[in-house]
Amino acid sequence: MKKLVYLLAILATACSPEIRTYSDYDKEFDVSQFRTYNWSKPLQADRERYPLYYNEITDQRIRSAVNDLLAIRGYVLTDSSAEFTLDYTITVEERSVFLPDPYGYMYWDYYMRPRPDVFNYREATLTLDVLKAPDGHLLWRGWAVGVLEVVVYESRDVEVAIRSAIAKILKDFPESVKRQGVDMTIKIR
Repeated sequence: MKKLVYLLAILATACSPEIRTYSDYDKEFDVSQFRTYNWSKPLQADRERYPLYYNEITDQRIRSAVNDLLAIRGYVLTDSSAEFTLDYTITVEERSVFLPDPYGYMYWDYYMRPRPDVFNYREATLTLDVLKAPDGHLLWRGWAVGVLEVVVYESRDVEVAIRSAIAKILKDFPESVKRQGVDMTIKIR
């Protein structure tokens, strides 16, 4: 029952309109043929570049969300002899948007403001990479882009934003072929 509630919460957060997602993959490799995976270690350079975003709490939230969704798709987390490796990166960029006056209305010169409005905001990108375990060849990449000020209103919404982004990123990730014959029906009594 706990897994059902958890799954419904993930699916409900996947409908958030503030996060845009994209994916790309190597057409020569079929990721769905794999079954086991593990995580790579985060690079120290990333931790130094974005210390606010690379921390143990964020790392745990991202890995937990990915592990939950991949388990539903039939993939198994393992410590040894994994067929593919997962890695993620977080980037944050300062952006600005220019909104000229008079916003489509004509005013007399007395009422018009003499300067345009420039709004600054931070845009975050969470990238999830699937790498072939032996050689590190990139097989699949998914990424989510969102405005931090829009997606995360308060600190308690960070986990919801991360789970929503991961759910949207993995929306197009293939199910494991080895799982497709398994009945995953959930019965509520």
